[in-house]
Amino acid sequence: MSASTQASRAIPIAGAGIVLGSYDLAAISVAFAPIRDQWHLSAGVVTSLGTATLVGMLVGSLAAGFLADRIGRRAVIVGDLLLFAISALLAAFAPDFAVLTVARLATGVAVGVDFAVVFPFVADMATSHKKGRSMAWILFGANFGTLAAYALGGFMLAHLGPLGWRVLLGSAALLALPLLLFRRRLIEAPSWSLLTPLTFRQLRQRAALALRHERLGAQALATLLYQVTDQGIGLVLPLLLVTVLQTSASSGAFDAAIVKVVTIPASLVAVLLIDRVSRRRLQITGFLGRAVPLCLLGLALIDGLHISPLIIGLLLASSYFFGAAGPDKTTVISPSQYAAPEIRASSQGLSQASGRLGGIIGVTGYAILVAIAGPGAGLLLFGVACLLGAIVSFAALPRSNPEIVLGEDDPI
Repeated sequence: MSASTQASRAIPIAGAGIVLGSYDLAAISVAFAPIRDQWHLSAGVVTSLGTATLVGMLVGSLAAGFLADRIGRRAVIVGDLLLFAISALLAAFAPDFAVLTVARLATGVAVGVDFAVVFPFVADMATSHKKGRSMAWILFGANFGTLAAYALGGFMLAHLGPLGWRVLLGSAALLALPLLLFRRRLIEAPSWSLLTPLTFRQLRQRAALALRHERLGAQALATLLYQVTDQGIGLVLPLLLVTVLQTSASSGAFDAAIVKVVTIPASLVAVLLIDRVSRRRLQITGFLGRAVPLCLLGLALIDGLHISPLIIGLLLASSYFFGAAGPDKTTVISPSQYAAPEIRASSQGLSQASGRLGGIIGVTGYAILVAIAGPGAGLLLFGVACLLGAIVSFAALPRSNPEIVLGEDDPI
């Protein structure tokens, strides 16, 4: 079997885990409102489920990146799906909030592993001129995972009542099982198999050097700032809409799907441009395009202005469009594409871990600010984070796309 044929089969199977992870993250955000009502929790307490998920993702990203560079990518992305299925089932049958929190922590570890290792695996498998676009297509597919969870969540909450959120979380486990069977048939990326793996100590030393001198640190900071807003607003979007529009949990989920649908054309724009224009330009434009509507909406809500649901939806959709067309792709793709092959997964893991830290800041900061000054203050936090991301990208990233770092045996 030719290398291109192997890649064409392996990349969608690996990338499906990212779609599943996006489905799961959207599913727990849909579940916030009914869990809050069922167990009589405050908004701050229920959003701690999102924080627990992100803490798990941070741990999973850090550990898996180094592990995948040491023992290979395939074993790691097979094992994490098993953990994902078990923890998703535990969440679905959780008898109380404490058990649900532990289950979400474990699910987060599994999702974090996938985000840290799938993209290095794809970079190893894809031909050199298709690496960026192959990873962009995976992120394009992830939008459908999010939309599916919002739409199914709205349907389940409307028709299954208190059981709806449990069925929604459990459905992720059922989706993981066939993917686990397919992943077991994957082969290790040939380019990694021909490398001499570094020791964990060597990996830490090389990764630390890359953080300081190869712009990985600047991109990791940009990733952190983007995920303050992206995972922050992504995990609270249905609850935000329920609060601002004074609607039901099922309507909030459907409204979130309508807002999120703009990420489909936006992601197509990113796929077309990712290898044709400067990543720096895409990233700065996306950050600024997301910052403006979030800041405007946040200030309007703080001032107590009456805003129609249509305007709220348009502003949120605009922020999602620019994010999906720029930093949503560039911050994920760059570490895997440009890191040296022997530290590709470690670099991706570090960048993803910084993003999860940003998500923790976003979700926690939003919960605190909402308790103090309402949802407008939380949205303003997201907007300011995007402005800072644009500044970091302008100051620290190269004006043109870096030359791709190829290993001795990378496919060309």
